[in-house]
Amino acid sequence: MGVVFFIGAFILSQIIVGRRLRIIGTRILKELSERRALDAFSAINLAYAKADFLPKGLRDLRPKSLNDLVQSDIVGKTPDGKFYLKKQPYELKL
Repeated sequence: MGVVFFIGAFILSQIIVGRRLRIIGTRILKELSERRALDAFSAINLAYAKADFLPKGLRDLRPKSLNDLVQSDIVGKTPDGKFYLKKQPYELKL
């Protein structure tokens, strides 16, 4: 019985983290769109681009979500560490 509980708790925690990442990713895309970072020339710095070491239990998922967006080729990163949208805002359906 205990094993089933732990497996269920693990699956539930993964679902919650996945949803949080999706919500945070949408917020990042909206911020880039609102600040008109639509190409490499208008790229902006994002304060949360680098992971900070927070006290245990306070996870900031924004750097991970931003990294996922860069790897998915939705957000671009310039050599000097600025970020911009690679797709137009209307293509993202925000």
